[in-house]
Amino acid sequence: MSDKAGLRVVASSQNAESFRDFTDISRDTISISGRYDFTDSTRLDVSYEYRDESRPLDRGTVTVDTPNGREIINNLIDIPIERRFGEEFEVFESEFDFFDASLIHQFDNGWALKLGAAKEDSTANDIQARPRAVVILNQGAPITSEGFFFAPVAPEALFDDPSDQVFLARRTDGSRDQQTDVTYYNALISGEFQTGKVNHRLAIGTDYRSLDTSRFFVTTATTNGIPEVFGGRGALFDIRNPIYGNLSDTLSTEGLPLLEFETTDFGFFINDYIELTDQLSFLIGGRYDEVEFGAPDTSFKTDSFSPQVALNYEVAQSTSVFISYSEAFEPNTAIFAELGQTEAFEPEESDQIELGIKSEFFDGNLQTSAALYRIDKTNVLTAENGLPVLRDGQSSQGFEVSVSGQPIPGMNIIAGYAYTDAEIVGEGVTGNRPRNVGENTFNLWVSYEWQAGAFEGVGVGGGAFYNGDRAGDDANSFTLDSYTLVDLSAWYTVQVPGGDGDRTVRFQLAAKNLFDEEYFPASGGNERINIGTPRTVFGSVSFDF
Repeated sequence: MSDKAGLRVVASSQNAESFRDFTDISRDTISISGRYDFTDSTRLDVSYEYRDESRPLDRGTVTVDTPNGREIINNLIDIPIERRFGEEFEVFESEFDFFDASLIHQFDNGWALKLGAAKEDSTANDIQARPRAVVILNQGAPITSEGFFFAPVAPEALFDDPSDQVFLARRTDGSRDQQTDVTYYNALISGEFQTGKVNHRLAIGTDYRSLDTSRFFVTTATTNGIPEVFGGRGALFDIRNPIYGNLSDTLSTEGLPLLEFETTDFGFFINDYIELTDQLSFLIGGRYDEVEFGAPDTSFKTDSFSPQVALNYEVAQSTSVFISYSEAFEPNTAIFAELGQTEAFEPEESDQIELGIKSEFFDGNLQTSAALYRIDKTNVLTAENGLPVLRDGQSSQGFEVSVSGQPIPGMNIIAGYAYTDAEIVGEGVTGNRPRNVGENTFNLWVSYEWQAGAFEGVGVGGGAFYNGDRAGDDANSFTLDSYTLVDLSAWYTVQVPGGDGDRTVRFQLAAKNLFDEEYFPASGGNERINIGTPRTVFGSVSFDF
């Protein structure tokens, strides 16, 4: 636009389907960002984003009790990967507006001041068919193909025969007319000064957030396999031979209470990075947080100070070792759809100690790091099957190794390995592993694009991701098996004829999960196991100008 002002507009529209039945995703987004330079040292940045989104709510699959313990039902009987245990009407719809502004001023002495403000407004509605229980019946149990009992029957305690029938008792529920308003303010001043021969890099800042939200939560009765004409609550859902449409898709808010809560967060922090010598540096700082939560049936106010210290020593020109200690504070407030309410809990507090080494190779183009760590938390809030669970604590220790960079022109490498030894502290689960935490994870991606010659602009890349066995719940009653995913990609980047070198077109073909691995990436409890995406091949054309 001009030397003093600039404007950028990005718009996108997505309309996609998934490998899962009746899964349509639509997302329209427009983003506007601008800059205005009042002077060479004072700048205003502004941005606005609007998003209109509609996506399905897919709760995946479930587990059942067997003589050998709890198992994911898909591992016991043949269930097509595309089959959903929900309904076609399940959807989450939202509209989102976000505005952000920052004023940045550079002082003549090298110090800088940044003032920021942001405003977020959103509305949302969701409706879903929620599994409430798994019902196991033997092969000859008196139940119709529509999921109705026609004689008294006692469900089986275990799935102990491949011919056993498996049904779900479900209900319809959802948050309706949800409104969320959030306001943010922040300020930061940073710069350098010296005390004698010691250099200081100082940062002092404060931030404030105010959040107000309201919604209705609506539920229907849980199905029990008895027709309504006999005082029942509807058909059960047969996971082998599903019949859809037996749940109501109507949720009325008439006569229901409006669930409201508000939260205000205030924080102040100061960090001083002290360069004691050319090789030795020291970081000291801390953050003070004050949180106030209010709802019709509960309220609280709490505060905390979290210190941070770190020491870095350069043992060679491209290698340094470090040790750090920090504490953190996190309020525990959450909306739990299963209960249809908002709850407040004691805040989570944690401390972390880390010891590591960082090195650079190939003139700084390849970075490597390795670290040992331990993290201890108290008052850890989690949820299983939509219900809140507050654990006394959780600890994890292990080490991480990472490599990233461009050792030679055109080549990119990203690799990492992590070993995590984690356990929970709490009634009935002390010593168990937290769910979804693999003991071993590994990732690798290597790509190369020819920089000259006949193949200039041609690139290829490949990688793998490994995730080890994970507990499916905090009780460790079932396991998500390890899996390895392999991805491949090839592309060709060509300059636009008649344009400068910054105008290019890129053609790309990629395959994710090349070997079509069947896996379960995460669990939300016994009745919410995510289904991994099968082999996916896609192509794209992108323009850069």
